[in-house]
Amino acid sequence: MSSLPPFWLLVEQHGDELMRYARRLSGDDAEDVLQEALLKALRSYPKLGNGDHLRAWLYRVTTTAAWDLSARRRRRPEVLIDSLPVTVSGSQEQDGDDFGSLIEQLPQGARAALTLRYVEDLSYESMGTRLGCSPEAARQRVSTAVRSLRKRLT
Repeated sequence: MSSLPPFWLLVEQHGDELMRYARRLSGDDAEDVLQEALLKALRSYPKLGNGDHLRAWLYRVTTTAAWDLSARRRRRPEVLIDSLPVTVSGSQEQDGDDFGSLIEQLPQGARAALTLRYVEDLSYESMGTRLGCSPEAARQRVSTAVRSLRKRLT
């Protein structure tokens, strides 16, 4: 049974590799994942019984943090997407510059993609998670929706 080194030493030794691992797990959300993982690790570090397998333990904590973030994000889209049909009350008195009135004629999937990308400013990786598709599919949805808008506006 080995004693526990100072926590900052673990972060210094394994921080870069954990960041690369977090990027593989969660793309653009890697910094959030790693920050959450290190906070969880720091809180439970004094309770560890020994210093064996600390690197593996840090990887496990990082994996769990990535899963937790992904689960939180998966729970949110249904509310967002269900509420996305931006409805304009019967009259045409609305501003032509209003984003909602601009995209209201698009299919729901296109409205969702544009809203996530340009209103919520999400990365394609995060959009894919929220929409239940790959980042490439999310990028394609945005591209298709933008092309549709351009056709309507010209």
